[in-house]
Amino acid sequence: MWGVYAGLLLSFIGGFLVHLYSHPKIHFFWETLPFFSALYGFVGCILIVIGSKALGHWWLQKKEDYYEEQEQMRSEN
Repeated sequence: MWGVYAGLLLSFIGGFLVHLYSHPKIHFFWETLPFFSALYGFVGCILIVIGSKALGHWWLQKKEDYYEEQEQMRSEN
């Protein structure tokens, strides 16, 4: 477990140092806003969750008596 925490600490320090010494080019004004990337990622995750729930509800989910209907159709034939 110690290795996981050490890796997490090294990743944090490395990420901090990269942002401290590198200055990325800013192409759009919203890239200057603080926490824009975090907000963009959060909204993206929320949209993925809502979309997957809608897809599961409308496409994957079957009616409660789905298999009973199949049995009735087979017995009628």
